[in-house]
Amino acid sequence: MTRLPAESVAPVPARAGDRTRKLNATSYVVLGMLCHGPATSYDLKQRIAYTIGNFWAFAHSQLYDEPMRLVADGLVTESVEQGGRRKRTYSITRAGRKALRDWLATPTREQTEVRDLGLLKLFFAAFGEREDLIQLARDRYESHRARADGYLKQHERIVDVADEWQVKTLELGLRYERTVEQFWADFLAELEADKQDEK
Repeated sequence: MTRLPAESVAPVPARAGDRTRKLNATSYVVLGMLCHGPATSYDLKQRIAYTIGNFWAFAHSQLYDEPMRLVADGLVTESVEQGGRRKRTYSITRAGRKALRDWLATPTREQTEVRDLGLLKLFFAAFGEREDLIQLARDRYESHRARADGYLKQHERIVDVADEWQVKTLELGLRYERTVEQFWADFLAELEADKQDEK
């Protein structure tokens, strides 16, 4: 599914003492995930991998830094395990929930940014070889088909347990992948038909 850059999210100020820090997309990802219950950074990474990781890309290293910043902002609390690995578990505060609600209420009019390597190669395909273009179309078709099939299986697993809006994000991802899969399938058929005509 389409991946959006973190910069496209309108920042909402969060106050911590005398300073103000603008929250970014990762801030809201952490706050949103903590609404499901307390978590360590590793827990957050696991939760995200199976959910929004399908459509929102960012460095997982941010999941170790951002919770601590949110603690400083007063939006998250932490408890540190005594002894052992001194594991840190984070929980969202009332102020954190309010910051998330405020963000959810802000207008979302940014255009979707598509960063698709296959589309980029297609744009410059006139400077390459015909066989490479055919292989590109075949690769992209198979890739999007596999992703769509994976989404379909995931949908079957979660449809009865996830909340309805989480299911909707998966449904949009499935529609997107099927649409792009069909584009590459049609294009591949065109290329192969042209190849036959040249013989």
